[in-house]
Amino acid sequence: MALTTTWTEQSVVDFTAGTLSTISDCVTEVESKLKRGTLGASTTPSTTEVQRWLIRAKEELAEIKNYTWSRKYVYATTTAGTFRYALPADYHGGDVSLRDLTNDKTIPIWPMIGFDSKYPDPAGADNNIPDVACIRGRELWLNCPALAAYTYELEYNRTGDDSTSTDFSWLPEIDRFRCCDFAIYQSFLALHQWDAAGLYKQEWMFNLEKARRADGRQKWAGLNYHCPLWFEG
Repeated sequence: MALTTTWTEQSVVDFTAGTLSTISDCVTEVESKLKRGTLGASTTPSTTEVQRWLIRAKEELAEIKNYTWSRKYVYATTTAGTFRYALPADYHGGDVSLRDLTNDKTIPIWPMIGFDSKYPDPAGADNNIPDVACIRGRELWLNCPALAAYTYELEYNRTGDDSTSTDFSWLPEIDRFRCCDFAIYQSFLALHQWDAAGLYKQEWMFNLEKARRADGRQKWAGLNYHCPLWFEG
């Protein structure tokens, strides 16, 4: 049976989105570098092509940099008698925490083996207030069907594969500019301007390497510049 669970993001104070706050702003940035006027559906490259290249660049960045700071808070309401819930579309695994806001408690997430050992058939349990959960594939399982409608808060790592592919808001603005470099490089390839394409490819590759080095320094600083011991994992 296909699961559909509606998650909504926490309402927070918005920070300034910056110069390139949307994918449309990124397309405008590409236009300014191409010097070919306004791009449209029938131009070379077209706005559709540029947006596709921007999305690809965003996904490449997410894969290469492994965004560890991209934590997200979402909310769902349990259904009485239900113990299986679909995870958000952009769930990326890693550290996950679950809170029952209605009953004011944290629900520990167990490894699947331990959960199955103690709760082999949650469907057969009586409805109650769940106090243990596990993640099974793309689903969140509770140790018993919920007794009523409770509000749950899920904190997790999100991936670059957004529920809305045109969403660039979660990227740091410097990475939005890097996405534009990739789209400009692809645009000049489409125009057969090989020299310009080569220059922007070098720009894209140089900035990726610079980003890797910055992430590496941040990682070592977080470890206080020492290697973690095997038992610290």
